[in-house]
Amino acid sequence: MISITDKNAIVVDESAVDSTDPDYDIVQANIDFLNDLLAQHIRFDEMSQEALRSYEVDYYLAQMENGGFPQFVLNSRWHVDSVRLIREGLAAIGAKKHLSLFEEGVRLVDSLGEARLKKFLATTIHDYGKSAERAALEAIDDRFFGLDKTEDLRGLNRAWLRAHPALAPASAERIAAEVRRRGEQLPDRAARIAAAEAAAPRYMKLIRALVAKAGQRLDRVTAGDPTCEFAGAPTTAWYFLTDQGLFHMVDAGGKAIMFRGRSTTDRVCEIDAP
Repeated sequence: MISITDKNAIVVDESAVDSTDPDYDIVQANIDFLNDLLAQHIRFDEMSQEALRSYEVDYYLAQMENGGFPQFVLNSRWHVDSVRLIREGLAAIGAKKHLSLFEEGVRLVDSLGEARLKKFLATTIHDYGKSAERAALEAIDDRFFGLDKTEDLRGLNRAWLRAHPALAPASAERIAAEVRRRGEQLPDRAARIAAAEAAAPRYMKLIRALVAKAGQRLDRVTAGDPTCEFAGAPTTAWYFLTDQGLFHMVDAGGKAIMFRGRSTTDRVCEIDAP
C-alpha cells in the first residue's frame, strides 16, 4: 500500500472512502486534501497528478452546473494545466462522451481567437450577460446537462478513485500532520508566502484584513457570487470559512464589510476599502 507521505499518493479521509454523500464522499475528501496543500503554498507540480485529475474533473462539473461552459472558461482563466488535467481526467475515469463534448468546447474557445478570448476573460459582472463571447461558448451547455444523466461524472469519478492503486486512506489526524509536514519542508516557504500575499487579488486581501480585525483565523474562500446586490448596486459577494464558521464579504462604497453566514444585516466588522 502506498504511503501518505508519497507525493503521488491520493490521500483521503478514511471515513469518506465508502460514503455516497456528495457533501463528503471520496471525491470531496480528495479535494479537501489538495486544497489544504494549496493553502500550504504547495504547487500543482508538487502534488499527485492523478489526484489532480479527479480534482479538476469535479471543478469542471461544479462550474458547468453553476453557470455553464462560459463560466468555466471565465473562472478557470482557461489555464493550460486545467484544460490538460480535465482532458486526462475525463479519459481516466471513462467519461468518453463527456470528453468528446469537452473537446467541442475547446474548439469553441479556439474559434474565438486570442483577442476575443482575452476580451472575454476581462469580462465584468456588468457586461457578462450581453457578451457575444459568452453566448458563443454556451453552445455545449444543453447537451452537457442531458449527457450527465447517462454518464454521471461524479459517480465515475468516485468509482475511479476508490479503485485507484495510489489511494491512501488515513485518519484526519494523520492527514493534518502530513499537510503540515509537506508545508514545513518547503525550502523556500517564506518566499512563497510573501509572493502569494503580494499577488493576491483585491478580494483576498480584503477578506484577510476583515478576518484579522474580527480576531478569527481564515480557513478558505469558498465561492464568489456575482449576482449579489448591495445598497442598490451590483457587486460580488465572496463567501469564506473561518474557525468560527461561514461568512461573506462585500466590497462597495469604499468599504469592505464582513457578514455572518448569508445574512445581509448581521455585520461582523468593516474596513476602509478605497
